Amino acid sequence: FFVVRAKSNLQYKCVKWKRRLPKNILTDAEIELTVYKSRKDYPENLRLVRYFDEEQNMEFMSLTNAMDLTAQQIADL
Repeated sequence: FFVVRAKSNLQYKCVKWKRRLPKNILTDAEIELTVYKSRKDYPENLRLVRYFDEEQNMEFMSLTNAMDLTAQQIADL
């Protein structure tokens, strides 16, 4: 599996999302890429986790194909 930081210009469509989230997790959603070339290069759905880091006072977005990890584990990576 992989976990990477998402770019700010990421274009996607939400397929599924979770409602009950841990404290610093803002979004935990399954997405599909909408740009033609990106969708062609990676046709599978991805997982997008947005979280807020209180130490750095910043928000981060991570993309992963690890659907079995918790959102907190992805944020920790």
